[in-house]
Amino acid sequence: MKNGSILLLFSLFLACSPKAKTTQVLNFGAFKLTTPADWHIVKRQGTDSYVGGLTNGSDSCWFDYGRYDVEFPNDSSYWYRLSEDTVNGFPAVFSVPDSLQLGDVTMKIPRLASGGRFTISASKVKDLPTVLMICKSAMFRGSDSSTNPPLKENKAFDRTNADGKALFVANCQACHTMRGQVDGPRIRDLSVTRNADWLYRFFTDKGLRARDHFHQEMKKAFNDADCVEIDHMTKPEAVALFYYIKSQPK
Repeated sequence: MKNGSILLLFSLFLACSPKAKTTQVLNFGAFKLTTPADWHIVKRQGTDSYVGGLTNGSDSCWFDYGRYDVEFPNDSSYWYRLSEDTVNGFPAVFSVPDSLQLGDVTMKIPRLASGGRFTISASKVKDLPTVLMICKSAMFRGSDSSTNPPLKENKAFDRTNADGKALFVANCQACHTMRGQVDGPRIRDLSVTRNADWLYRFFTDKGLRARDHFHQEMKKAFNDADCVEIDHMTKPEAVALFYYIKSQPK
């Protein structure tokens, strides 16, 4: 599917909401999803998390809900469009492939009120607006339905084929671990007080480093060692890296 076709699908999602269809609420116990009436629950056995799915016979969504990380199923040979969003009060990130027939549409909430995380994805999607609507409907304990802004086209087109874990290994792992200390501070702590936009500016803007008091304190604590500069880092790569870090266990 060409880029123009995906743009058209997003435009249709904005102009013609699936709410026109008869909807229902599917109750999975730990969370609820609102779907068109022709969708039903599919049970699947998990080992260390709650997994399962839902389908209408044409499209199927599969979820993983638990305390362990689920990587975006992004093949780095494909291009994806990343979007930071809020789903009923919880920060989330969406990933939509350029080709719906080659990649997975994915929504990930890296931290819920329960301490767990939630990933839902669909392969070879035929009805993108409906799949996105289902993802945006996710309700958990602690959800706030008043904070669920509609998907906007300009939020969904930060384009990348980068993988967050690969970026971490290539640029961060030599000096940082998620929970311990090597030649730098625990990188997992940053995701509590910072966001992806800050991370992007940190790697690409020398002035930000000079003004950031926490960074200057960390330099002193670690023998004046400084982080690498990645002048060529793009905003979507920063988003992929940030949400990989954020999704790691404390």
